[in-house]
Amino acid sequence: MVIFFMLLGYLFGSISFAYLFTYFLTGKDIRNIGTKNPGAANVARCVGKKWGIIVWIADTMKGIFPMVLAKNYGITNPILLTLIGCSAILGHCYSIFLKFKGGKGAATSGGVILYLMPKLFILVIILWFLVQKINPRSPKLFLFSILTFFLFLGILYTKHFVELFFSTLILIIVGAIVNKDIIEEMKRERAS
Repeated sequence: MVIFFMLLGYLFGSISFAYLFTYFLTGKDIRNIGTKNPGAANVARCVGKKWGIIVWIADTMKGIFPMVLAKNYGITNPILLTLIGCSAILGHCYSIFLKFKGGKGAATSGGVILYLMPKLFILVIILWFLVQKINPRSPKLFLFSILTFFLFLGILYTKHFVELFFSTLILIIVGAIVNKDIIEEMKRERAS
């Protein structure tokens, strides 16, 4: 059952709302304008903030939807649900419909966090905007964000800390895999 929902998550994650909204609203391919990234931020810059927000919400739902379905079919283990959510992230970043290219997975990852750890979602949004504002390639800020997240995870989810700790590690590993270029930039930043 888990593999079925992982495949479903991947397929659902592969739907590029950034591509679809941009194409239907402007006739353009989001992969050829702005930063060329098929994600919500590029839609906000190239098509309009309202549409960027709508794409962000839709991309967030891509992380939630397959986990909700899986839970309705009896899969309740947070680590298994994380794997299903991560399949949607992988679909978003390596979309079968966009020749295995895609966005960075931030909003879809946010959806996984929103579903599994809703009390931490606002913290994640605040940390994301803080890092983006100061220096998105700073290893120190990245580490600060992770440590802050784990601190609040321990405070707010004491009872389920172990499962959610491992779920978070899985999310971090998937994030590192799909954003290898950003990790390389962070290494260069650290070296300079």
